[in-house]
Amino acid sequence: MITLLATHHANERARERIGWHRRTLDRMLERVFYDGLGLGDCPRRLHEFIAANVTADVCALTRIHGEHLYVFASDRPNVVVLKTVYPLPAALKSTAHRARDRHNALAA
Repeated sequence: MITLLATHHANERARERIGWHRRTLDRMLERVFYDGLGLGDCPRRLHEFIAANVTADVCALTRIHGEHLYVFASDRPNVVVLKTVYPLPAALKSTAHRARDRHNALAA
């Protein structure tokens, strides 16, 4: 079982950029990590955005959920830590919504 944690910085960024309190972030971590769009689920435009803005070592652990990019890192075995949260640019929000719809349609 993977343990999901958030850094102090991630708590501050979630509060600032999404308006989530610490407890809300703790509750949403599992949903974001498991239900968010991974790098392989993203269309080309989102993939290029992630590759340009996130370092290669944590690129595989990024997730897009809603209109935000969540950057995770694995510091220890079976422990994944949320490092920060970025809002998606306005031009990519509709692409993220369409990708989510396609992903949900394939899962059904």
